Amino acid sequence: MSNRLFFGFCIVALLTSCAFSQESQSNSEQYEVREVRNVVYKAVDGQELKLNLFLPTKNGELLKKTPVLIDIVSGGWGSGAPGEGGFWRACGSVESGYAVVSLTHRSVTKDCVFPAQIEDVKAGVRFLRAHADEYGLDPNRIAAMGASSGGHMASMLGLSDEYRQFDVGDNLDQSSQVQIVVDFCCTADMKFYLERAPEQTPDPVYAVLGGQKRNDVPYDQQTAPLLEKAALYSPITYVDENFSPTIILQGALDHLVVPSQSCLFYESLKRANVRAELWIDNSQGHTASIFPEDQRKKIIFDFLQWN
Repeated sequence: MSNRLFFGFCIVALLTSCAFSQESQSNSEQYEVREVRNVVYKAVDGQELKLNLFLPTKNGELLKKTPVLIDIVSGGWGSGAPGEGGFWRACGSVESGYAVVSLTHRSVTKDCVFPAQIEDVKAGVRFLRAHADEYGLDPNRIAAMGASSGGHMASMLGLSDEYRQFDVGDNLDQSSQVQIVVDFCCTADMKFYLERAPEQTPDPVYAVLGGQKRNDVPYDQQTAPLLEKAALYSPITYVDENFSPTIILQGALDHLVVPSQSCLFYESLKRANVRAELWIDNSQGHTASIFPEDQRKKIIFDFLQWN
């Protein structure tokens, strides 16, 4: 089956089966927000990696056992200062009783490539679990969201604890697997890109794998040394029955991360009997603004079913 036909099948199968309900699921009680900023969760190579926490309070006291919503600050595997919590904050999650965390990682450079970035976000999850009592967090209810490279790393947080090769550093007694993954347009299978369309592979994919896309060198010579790393850095490689429940949102007009990536990821999850949904917006490209905000909120929060 061609990639185009496969992508078309996914659109028909999923858009016709995913009707949008207008029911509201908002929490009626509203909480105050306590901000805890620039918390150092990891120090490596002379660099401090930080996160921001936005915590719900009632009568000045932190709530206890609060579900955690992580927003991964990332684009092209580059990151910076911790942000304001992205979509999670924008839709009033903290006021509704969720804790929101904005998580950063080391940016990709020629000296900082795979697997540094995934090691960082996994360290962030372990840090949150180790400090759950301090911040009123529920270590058994953590969801991670990201877009593009952030979606890629959120998906890598779905790996079961059977795969611990990316867990290095502190708090190794804690799990780095989240309970739910919210993925916007991630590169789920880097090897697929490099093998089938190396000339269309985004430059950051080459960079994070330690390579460089060059027009003066045959692509097979450029990609061959990267294929093993590409498989190791692809969430689709690790999909099994213990992978975290995952919701995927994708723009049909995405020319950077082709929609077939999301289709392949979704089909892999379903074959492993993992709870998964794929939502495709025919009007959007490479963006986290999939569907209007109210509908996006409904889609995502309906998926947050904690086991």
